[in-house]
Amino acid sequence: MPEHILLICTVGGSPEPIVAALKHWKPARVLFVPTPQTREQVEGAIVPLAQQEGVNLPPGCWDVYSLSDGQDFGSCLHKLRELTAEVERWVARGANAQDKHQVVVDFTGGTKCMSVAIAVQAHRWPCLFAYVGGTERTKNGVGIVVSGKEQIVHSENPWDALGYQAIDDAVALFDQRAYAAASRLLDQAMRRLHDSASKREFSALKQLADAYDAWDRFDHNACARRLGEIPKFANDLRALLTNQKTDALLAMVRTHHAFVSQLDVSNGPSRELVLDLLANARRRVDEGRFDDAVARLYRAVEALAQWRLREAHSLPDTGAVPLERVPEPLRTEWAAVASNGHLKLGLQDDYRLLHALDDPLGAKFQELGLHDWERSPLMARNASILAHGFQPIGPNACRQLETAAMALAELQENMLPVFPRLGGSSVN
Repeated sequence: MPEHILLICTVGGSPEPIVAALKHWKPARVLFVPTPQTREQVEGAIVPLAQQEGVNLPPGCWDVYSLSDGQDFGSCLHKLRELTAEVERWVARGANAQDKHQVVVDFTGGTKCMSVAIAVQAHRWPCLFAYVGGTERTKNGVGIVVSGKEQIVHSENPWDALGYQAIDDAVALFDQRAYAAASRLLDQAMRRLHDSASKREFSALKQLADAYDAWDRFDHNACARRLGEIPKFANDLRALLTNQKTDALLAMVRTHHAFVSQLDVSNGPSRELVLDLLANARRRVDEGRFDDAVARLYRAVEALAQWRLREAHSLPDTGAVPLERVPEPLRTEWAAVASNGHLKLGLQDDYRLLHALDDPLGAKFQELGLHDWERSPLMARNASILAHGFQPIGPNACRQLETAAMALAELQENMLPVFPRLGGSSVN
């Protein structure tokens, strides 16, 4: 496939390295990046010398993009950012064509500050890095390259060398529980990688982010499937994390895989699902998302009653409870709302039925004041915009309901599954 190359090169005091790059890459377009001190080099030395060497640079195929100060890193970086649009336009020209449009960034010329600035900026571009070295130098091999001895000594996709900034960013997002964002960032980064080993490492972290994103969204089947694949990525994770951190992570993944594999919602509420809801609510509390937390806490309290009615009293469906199974005097009270001899019960009714059945969970519900609609922390859910109201839920109301729900389920916070954190000195 023919390539149309845009060559972006910093300009220093020596034209020979740039001419060597021009001869090697044979660019269709060139952006010279000089400073005021080296701008004259372009038309006065580089273009004439290149033409003498057989490189055709007609007017219109090259431009000069000057930096104001080659010693000021900040101003260099700020100015070079403006080249992003030029790079994107060039690459886009080949998106739907048979001819590939490639960008090459040569950072040989100019000051060290210019080279660092263009390397920092260009690592986000779809491009190759290039550097012109030589087979012979002055000053016993430690000076400048001898004219005529130049050669392209290095060219590679910068993401293969510098793309690990994406790993750092993805780890930060993962630890903020922004799992979907971490996955998207890694997916975008992998598309720009050429190195197969780097791709595997990025893929390992993406698999981990996708697994916990699925779990956080209650997609337990997808989570179990992805967690089950994680041990296959052990060596790749070790390349990104320390051995000790990876060992701790893999141990946690195995524990979580076993737990999530039990979360089969098709069988109805279970104690494991109650734990999962409470753990999810705890994560929402940590994020300050109190309305979301209360919605999960409410569902956990309801699921706990549904589980107890099924397991202890053989009542598998609170949406169709036989009226004949309800003890008196509650049966008489509810008879008027029965349909075809069956009752559809809500949360409060579930616990009234448990109390009528002399189940300790029904008594505990009342002891915690959850039955009292005027003072029950469950009222916070009804006032939420996620239920029947428009009032944002504050941290105090959320904490009260969380404390009551944990007490009702007879759980301590350390019993809830905790998602890993990848930053810092340990996984947790």
